[in-house]
Amino acid sequence: MSNGKRHFAGRGEPVEAPAMSAVIATPVARKENPWIRFWTFIGWFPSDMSSSEKVLVMKLDLSILVFGCFSFFTKYLDQQSITNAYVSGMKEEIGLLGNELNYLTATFWASYCTAMIPTCYFITQYPANIVLPSLELGWGLATFGLAWAQNVNTLYAMRFFVGLFECASFTGTIYIIGSWYKPSETARRVALFYVSSPLGTMFAGYLQAAAYTNLNGVNGLSGWRWLFIIDTIITLGIALFGFTFFPDIPARRKPLLLSHAEHTLARKRLVGYTAPPGLELSRSIFKHVLGRWHSYAFVLLWTLMDLNGQIGGQPCSLYLKAYSPSVYSVVRVSTLPTIGTACSIVGALLAGIAADRIGNFWMPAMATTLLLMVGTIMLVVWNIGETGRLVAFILQGFVGPISPMAMSWATVTMANDAEERAVVTASMNSIGQAITAGVQVVMYPATGAPRWVSSFKANLGLNIVQILGILAIAYLARRETDTKVTETDMEAAIVTGGDGLQDHDQKVL
Repeated sequence: MSNGKRHFAGRGEPVEAPAMSAVIATPVARKENPWIRFWTFIGWFPSDMSSSEKVLVMKLDLSILVFGCFSFFTKYLDQQSITNAYVSGMKEEIGLLGNELNYLTATFWASYCTAMIPTCYFITQYPANIVLPSLELGWGLATFGLAWAQNVNTLYAMRFFVGLFECASFTGTIYIIGSWYKPSETARRVALFYVSSPLGTMFAGYLQAAAYTNLNGVNGLSGWRWLFIIDTIITLGIALFGFTFFPDIPARRKPLLLSHAEHTLARKRLVGYTAPPGLELSRSIFKHVLGRWHSYAFVLLWTLMDLNGQIGGQPCSLYLKAYSPSVYSVVRVSTLPTIGTACSIVGALLAGIAADRIGNFWMPAMATTLLLMVGTIMLVVWNIGETGRLVAFILQGFVGPISPMAMSWATVTMANDAEERAVVTASMNSIGQAITAGVQVVMYPATGAPRWVSSFKANLGLNIVQILGILAIAYLARRETDTKVTETDMEAAIVTGGDGLQDHDQKVL
């Protein structure tokens, strides 16, 4: 081919011409750092990557993933804390009635989802290393306001602002990851980034249990109020780290951790792999996005994941709360759901490793969905004993791996179209969460605890649709890859005067 590049089958990722490889992969005479050797040994870095490039990527990981993961961690810490506070005394102290917990959750998601796509555009126009830490600071202060709420109206206001400031945590970090890494480096980092969300959910349970046990009544404040104060302290610390180390896109500013030579190398290594990072969204891009299957398929899969992930969250806590304190203590109500969260973490990591090893996303996504379905069937049956129902709720954690699988799948599929990737990934998160926020009030109202018969059956049906969605994306992605390979062969045939086309036809026949 005239551009000196070829494609990996199934990836659509160009391999740089030898001249570019020579520029990037210049051998380094010094002995490789033991820490770098360790990460190479476990497969984090390709064995054929030069030492200088490994050092560069490690610095990118430290600056991007440390802030991104902790930021996403605090998002889910804040999100889960409202449920943990509810089951640990906030309901009684504030005087929450009926389904007001559901309405608080819906208020959060309303501001979160409404602001997400506009914020996606905002981040492309202004320095991300200022925008994202500033938003982190904002939601830390809004979380602090929750600690002093005396009525439900204050809770509504603070949850609205928390959602507004948190809206860019996910899409903003995904945008920065896509701006600095090659497509072949993206999947494992998205998986690691995702793991921070269930870790935040799990940690919130233990944090609430500790606050209830050790801080309840200290300085006249309830344990659930201390929970929000601690959340605020953690969030503000992460914002300070972001202001110092988190990078903007490569074209605008050199990150603090990179030398000038490393910044130059970082920009050179992306040539031919990603679209120019100075992204500008226009009305025409939405016509372009809506004209392809990517947005419909990936948004649908993400929405199904969100809908199927409902059971393991608030409904699980409300189920335990319904049997408290006769069966489950306040501490156990806060900590038992973390077992399902642990399943989500382990499942996501194993799914990410499997996806890298076997070279596809659909098989790990299918395997974890089947485990999820087993748990949902058990809840539909219901009369399986207390232990059986706990196991059923715990199995709901296996919806978690679908998130990194879907996002990595979308990122790799659209690796060569940064504009489409930005719009689709933001749409996946915002549309999926918006639909779920509205549906949850109907499907899993707090007044329906501990059993939601029709909703469990509905989720079983959605499990089946999720399986069909995974298979559909696998088919469409494979068909798209085959089309690109055919077009590449046709181009090669034109360049070689027809011989390549003849060979290709013979192979097909």
